Amino acid sequence: MSNAQQPTSGNRVRRGRRTRLGAGLSVAAAGALLLAGCGGSSGDSGSDDSETVTVFAAASLNKAGDELASKYKEDHPETDIKWNYAGSSKLVQQIDQGASADMFISADQQNMDKALALDAFKDSQDTSVIATNTLQLVTAPGNPGDIHSIQDASGKPVAVCAPEVPCGTLAQQALDAASVELDDASQEANVSAVSTKVSQGEVDAGFVYSTDALNMKKNSEDVEAIDLKGIEKNKYPAAITDSGSKNDGAKDFYKWLESDDAKKILKKYGFGSGQ
Repeated sequence: MSNAQQPTSGNRVRRGRRTRLGAGLSVAAAGALLLAGCGGSSGDSGSDDSETVTVFAAASLNKAGDELASKYKEDHPETDIKWNYAGSSKLVQQIDQGASADMFISADQQNMDKALALDAFKDSQDTSVIATNTLQLVTAPGNPGDIHSIQDASGKPVAVCAPEVPCGTLAQQALDAASVELDDASQEANVSAVSTKVSQGEVDAGFVYSTDALNMKKNSEDVEAIDLKGIEKNKYPAAITDSGSKNDGAKDFYKWLESDDAKKILKKYGFGSGQ
């Protein structure tokens, strides 16, 4: 073997250094993997223990919803309540189109009946009324339209929920009972949209629930809430979907909504008892 073929002492030193460095890196990498494995195991365990409950709820529940979820989580830290708020008829449509929901809370029985006829509720037909609400006519801040009765709303810009939405159905019943026709009314997708228009003064008045009127007053808005005749309180039935019936968190939250804690929160936001 020629000298060219023999490694020089310098080469031997460098090779040795690479070998020792490589060994050091291997040990460090192994340690890092071990630590990562421990950390990952802990994280995975937390993930496995957590549950998400997706609740499709009438828009009028949006103020109370966060507090309901927060209170429930105090005793059920492993469960996250995820809300999807919209008009009840829109929620039924979303569920019919395949949207994933564990529970549905409608602002009336009519839309709940439509929901129960869907495939999503094929095996789950149990319902529970968790609250009631009352429709009112509320004026814009300062009452610029000088509205003090449903009759005064005739000829004024007024916001109303769409006919297929519970607040729209009730508003029409109240208008029919009072023999009043609205000449300048805007139709909104849900009661939250009506409340926003009224609060911002885009209309002189709007048909909202007493819970919405209460919230406007809490915000120090100078509004007048007018009681309506010819309508009944609307009920809020809740039901678990077939997929929700396989979710222990959903089943527990469904039962919890009838608890004293839940009732106190709903009452705080102006809802009546469901029982």
